[in-house]
Amino acid sequence: MLIKAKTLNGYKLNGSDGDIGKIKDFYFDDRHWAIRYLIAETGNWLTEKQVLISPWAFGGIDKKKKHINVNLTKNR
Repeated sequence: MLIKAKTLNGYKLNGSDGDIGKIKDFYFDDRHWAIRYLIAETGNWLTEKQVLISPWAFGGIDKKKKHINVNLTKNR
């Protein structure tokens, strides 16, 4: 299924041990027309940081709840 990347901005990321954060942006490979990584905001406003997550970690997308399951834990 094809989904526009900009529609995924702000989706929550659910890991195997709870909420990881939300999608902020993407690294896009314009040569191969593919998303290489997504940038996730983690933590809260005080300890906020950004991490890269590979699309290979995606488990499933729920458009109604606006969240994506990922095969990662908070520590990973």
